[in-house]
Amino acid sequence: METNTESIIRLAWARTLGLADDALLQPPEQRVIRVDESMIMFVALWEHRILIAPAWFLDVASELANSVLADASELLALTSGRGARILGEATLGFTDGYVSHPELERVLVANEAQAVAELEQSRPPDDVAEVGLSLMSAHFVTVDEQDRATAAAGYAESQGILANVGILVPPALRRAGHGTLAAAIATNDALDAGLVPQWRGRRGHRGSLALSRRLGYREIGAQTTVLLGV
Repeated sequence: METNTESIIRLAWARTLGLADDALLQPPEQRVIRVDESMIMFVALWEHRILIAPAWFLDVASELANSVLADASELLALTSGRGARILGEATLGFTDGYVSHPELERVLVANEAQAVAELEQSRPPDDVAEVGLSLMSAHFVTVDEQDRATAAAGYAESQGILANVGILVPPALRRAGHGTLAAAIATNDALDAGLVPQWRGRRGHRGSLALSRRLGYREIGAQTTVLLGV
């Protein structure tokens, strides 16, 4: 990954987290902190560790290891009685290289909203909500010679800098390479648009991690978020 790409990612995440633009550009001496009464979010990005949390929790966190703050179950235990719920634990990967795939030049692609909706109907609601494909600014549906959808991928812009890439594959067609091809199309399109593709995979999801690595994404961060009742 090029040095300039790394700087762009740091800038985008600083803005996403509500920090100063240069907050993640300098070597850290300690955790980067921001007060927010509605959540606890712990982000690891290269050597930086960022904690966003209510003021009362920051006092508690000063005595906690980073490994505890990165564990959503631990955060739930520490916030008992405050209406806490886990939003997610994600691994963050990025790439600045185009994906090569032997099918890219001949694959059939549709970008109709109806095709995306039909694919979403084939997956469990939790999967659909996690990916949010129909809400993305760009999406691509690969189809077979009978015009049947085989997979879909897309991306949502973040800060006008990053492209959050996601995919959906019909259950009956998983493990056949369709997701890899669709994700390659979305990744390359994001690069063409001047964006840095970002892969947010559920932590511990080996299939997602393996796919991102096949596409050339480099794992360089993690994010844990717990929402608090307000």
